[in-house]
Amino acid sequence: MHIVHPLADEWTDEYAVYVAATPQVLLTDPLQSFLQWSVSEGLRPVLVTGEQARLSPFVSLAMNRAGGFWAVRAAHGVYDGLTGFPVTGFTDLWTARAVEGQRSARFLTPADDPRGVLSYDIFGHQRAVADTQVGRLAETVHDGLGGAALDVWGLAEPLVEPFGIDPLTETARRQMPDSPVLHARAGDGSFCDISVGRTRRGILEHVAGGVPIGSYPQHLAPLIETATRTLMAVESRHRPTIGFVSLAEVASGVTQPVGVRRPEVPLAVLIGPRAVHELQPQVAELKQRHDVVELGRRRLPSLLVRFSRTDQGSWSQLMAFANDLGLDRVVEVAGLPESAELRSN
Repeated sequence: MHIVHPLADEWTDEYAVYVAATPQVLLTDPLQSFLQWSVSEGLRPVLVTGEQARLSPFVSLAMNRAGGFWAVRAAHGVYDGLTGFPVTGFTDLWTARAVEGQRSARFLTPADDPRGVLSYDIFGHQRAVADTQVGRLAETVHDGLGGAALDVWGLAEPLVEPFGIDPLTETARRQMPDSPVLHARAGDGSFCDISVGRTRRGILEHVAGGVPIGSYPQHLAPLIETATRTLMAVESRHRPTIGFVSLAEVASGVTQPVGVRRPEVPLAVLIGPRAVHELQPQVAELKQRHDVVELGRRRLPSLLVRFSRTDQGSWSQLMAFANDLGLDRVVEVAGLPESAELRSN
């Protein structure tokens, strides 16, 4: 008997497959439901597209959260949508193996017109009280990074509801202890995912998204200053736990096409006061080794780290700071949920 699954085009005990036939892949209700179902069933989600496909930023974020894989179907076969190397079966996407076959031509040359986006991933705490609001953290970040005001939102694409703090807050409150992911966008292409969850200490708000900045830049110094101002504003107006700002490459329309991209470049990281206290860093020593700024209260500061050294790559600076601070313990000591993944990707 042929069984038609309501969400997946193919499924096994190990993975599930969703085929997107459109060139513009949006986080529609069916795709979002597929990803949620795959995660709940403990299956690896696989998104299959054609070579002309472009993923919306909300699809990229949702795939990251779900631990999804991208397969591209071409005339000559199927290949990994992130590396361009051919696969003989979907399990090749996550199985360690010797790479065989020729890489897709789309991954051999850089994009003709690469665009840049200031990407961010920030957690902040609030008290669980009657006047708690959801969405203010996202507004602070977008304003700091120079993005247009968020003007539409929704639970799936296309986003059609006018953006407002009150409807976001009410939607999140109705779904507690863990809200659905709320998607918001601005007229300039800026985008944001917002979610909140209850903790022992109140409400943990998580915002992740990006602000487009035009052509991919050649110099990082101005972007580091923008990231610095933004994270300083976050620290002064909110109760941050940890936050990253980085530079990523995208295509026009803030989409992810099939093809090679530059690695994401970390610009700055903010460590909130609770994590700083629990990790007990030696601030004076850290200042000698890294570009560190203390923010907030003297006795219980936050630390802002800028990856501004010109004699080391940004990733090398991030890894060195993480090693000195013990950043791998931040999820534990900062009270983040076990499922939280800090994107310095």
